[in-house]
Amino acid sequence: MARAKRIYELAKEFVRDEKEIIEFLTAQGIRVANRLSAVNEDTYNLIKAKFTEQPKVEEPEPPKVEVPAPVVEQPKVEQPATDAAPTSKKKKKNKGQQPTGGEQPAATAATQSAPQMQAQPMSLFNAATQAIYDEAIRAGNDFIENYKQINEKKHDIAGNGVGPGLDSFGLLFNGKVYNADESPALYWRAVNKLTTAAYKKIQRFGLQHKEELAEMRETMKEIGATYVPREIFTDEENERFAKQQRFLFNTFSHGQGALNDELLALKIYCERMGVKFEQMNFVDYLINPDSEFHVKPRVPYSVMAEVIAHSLRGFTRRFNFYKKNKDTIVLALKTFFEWIDGYQKLKEAGAPEAKLQRYLELEEKFIYMTEFMSFDNLLRVPKKQVIPYVNAIEILNAYRDDLDNPEALSKFQYDLRGKVMYFLIKPKEFVFMWQLGEF
Repeated sequence: MARAKRIYELAKEFVRDEKEIIEFLTAQGIRVANRLSAVNEDTYNLIKAKFTEQPKVEEPEPPKVEVPAPVVEQPKVEQPATDAAPTSKKKKKNKGQQPTGGEQPAATAATQSAPQMQAQPMSLFNAATQAIYDEAIRAGNDFIENYKQINEKKHDIAGNGVGPGLDSFGLLFNGKVYNADESPALYWRAVNKLTTAAYKKIQRFGLQHKEELAEMRETMKEIGATYVPREIFTDEENERFAKQQRFLFNTFSHGQGALNDELLALKIYCERMGVKFEQMNFVDYLINPDSEFHVKPRVPYSVMAEVIAHSLRGFTRRFNFYKKNKDTIVLALKTFFEWIDGYQKLKEAGAPEAKLQRYLELEEKFIYMTEFMSFDNLLRVPKKQVIPYVNAIEILNAYRDDLDNPEALSKFQYDLRGKVMYFLIKPKEFVFMWQLGEF
């Protein structure tokens, strides 16, 4: 050793704790003051012998000796002679000899069969539990996969993903974003997915019923056109008829175009809001309660989902209603324009104000009755070839054309009872016609 080494240097050399080296030297009777104390060459060799790790010698693993499996001799079963009596002679057993398979004691047999007897009920229990678990998983998967067909099959639009049975869960099928209301950025992303799902459903439905929807558009062409004001009418009267025309169009048309436009507009707005939140000042968002991202109210996500689902249901409801009542709807739209033409003729003929006012009151009754009919009322009478709504239109038109007759109201009420109310079986329809008839 060139020079005396100190305790802290030895600790680094032998990778030991300084305290451990000091305690070892003290136990050897060598006095050491502190970690800066130096040691001579003999003490150094002593420490080296103590703290130098000896290399481990790996002992070879003992060779594996394969023990042959014991050969169990099968007991020899002697076939008894025919009609021979069983012998009661017992064989003598040699001392220390193991009994053969046929001579196994009862205690040994019971000991070997006991584990099997205990394991059998437990295995049956586990198998039954697993079967129930698997069945529950399959049932859940089947429900999710077939959910959108549960209520739609009876409406002849199964598998389209949209129909009278659609609700918010069906609309959000495989697309729900949980806790969407907790974060504004998450909210707009969720609404974006919602509008995308709704748009795809309505487009798929439109492709499957392309010809029928085109027929509906052609039927609604006149009522859906822009109202042309008539010079003889006042601004108030023109506004009244324009509003009614738009109302009838919205009531009986399928409205796919308007629904598409609204969904796309909402989708674009969601994307714009998403970009806006990407560029937001989140420090200001956190510390400023008046930040625009805080103060802007949002419709709850669940409410938005149900509103859009309801719009899709309304679209298919109007489609199915048109298919069942096309002739009645065409009659209603034709009658509306007849009422406008008749009012124009009265004004051109210089009819008194009271007669014009009564005419408009009856025309308003026609609008109310047509709206009531659009909810599938006054249309079906079991086992009778009668449509009360059609009869009511004829009676109301007759009253309109006979306004100068003082007995016109009584005749209108009499015909309403005999030709309409007599056939009604729904209480709500009877009450509606009672109010309409001014009884």
